[in-house]
Amino acid sequence: MVKSKSNQSPETIKNILKSKINPTEMEVSIKTLKSLKDGRVLIEVGSIDEANLLSTNIRDKCGEELEVNVSKFWKRRLITRNIPQDITVENLEETILAQNPELSMKPGEVTATFTFRTKVGPETRKKLLQTKLKIGWLICNVGDYLISLRCVIPVVCVTNEREESVVNQHN
Repeated sequence: MVKSKSNQSPETIKNILKSKINPTEMEVSIKTLKSLKDGRVLIEVGSIDEANLLSTNIRDKCGEELEVNVSKFWKRRLITRNIPQDITVENLEETILAQNPELSMKPGEVTATFTFRTKVGPETRKKLLQTKLKIGWLICNVGDYLISLRCVIPVVCVTNEREESVVNQHN
């Protein structure tokens, strides 16, 4: 996100960026350049490394006029179904890495929180959702781990954790 220090319009911010920053020289692939209603400009790039490179370049060349904020990527939660009983939280990551070399994942990309829940980055999430994991003698399905965060009174809240409806009745 790029914001003007002197309340300039998004179009002016875009013109400043286009005149002073050359993404081809930096080898940064810009996916989108959007004007937001609050006067900021959203720049989407291919990876976190490209985002850091672009933000430092904008700070160096346009630091007096523009302010840059890089969004932090969340580690998404995934649920893995049908994990064998002998797999524990401690050995889940090394089992996934050893039995699924086609995913070309590195140690530390998967963090097991419980025996069936893991936290992963955005690129790892895409890889895991497109394949089935081989764990032990079983092939396991992977899906997004979603929980109901808030229920409006009175309403039926559906939680994907247990795949059942829970009625929340407050008085």
